Amino acid sequence: MSNFVGCYKIDTEDMTIEQVIKLFVDKEETPCPLTERLVGAGYQQKDGGYIKNAKKQGKEIDYKRNLPSQYWHLMSCCYSRHPQEPFRKSIVCGELIFWMAEVSDAVPKEDLRKLVEVITSNAINYEGDCPIYDRIRWNKEIQKLCFDAIKAKVEGA
Repeated sequence: MSNFVGCYKIDTEDMTIEQVIKLFVDKEETPCPLTERLVGAGYQQKDGGYIKNAKKQGKEIDYKRNLPSQYWHLMSCCYSRHPQEPFRKSIVCGELIFWMAEVSDAVPKEDLRKLVEVITSNAINYEGDCPIYDRIRWNKEIQKLCFDAIKAKVEGA
């Protein structure tokens, strides 16, 4: 079933930006050692998307220090959108989805730990000292493991 809110077609099975903010707004200081390990191993978008926005805002970008944070990534994304806009699987940034799963406890930590191990042991190349990963493949795996579990957490909040 679909409804229209402003210019947004909202399917009843979609979570909204407002719901996402409600669950994650207080997660800035939540420990996320697995996300830090994943991003610290070079699994971070190189350009475009949130990295492009961070550069425009003068944010420091350093994968070794997990900058910008995934909290900043999510909140800057959410606060730039209408609260009733859907938050769908078209969000494909693996490190963001992974962080959301970790800090919300949507996915068991052991499952996330195993996924970090698999991803970080499968760099396909190196650019200087930074590993290069098959982000299309691994973003899909992260989404498959995490997105529906995150959606259940968000809708249950």
